[in-house]
Amino acid sequence: MSEYDINIKRLLKEGEKGNIKTEIWAEITNRSTCETINRRIWWEDDDGVFHDEAPDLPIELRGDVDNAWIEKSRKW
Repeated sequence: MSEYDINIKRLLKEGEKGNIKTEIWAEITNRSTCETINRRIWWEDDDGVFHDEAPDLPIELRGDVDNAWIEKSRKW
């Protein structure tokens, strides 16, 4: 079981050219310390390509975040 609770949010924002772009954010809460951080994980550019915004996350945490995003995207 993970040490973290992860809540994934999708934010839609207007881009420079008026098109709607997507940002994927993760609310990551450490279960032991109850410390919470909000972190943008992915963002979409004007060409519709997603970019990784959090390559420096520890590998164990990154796996949990990616799995939470996959689960959440199935519901969208």
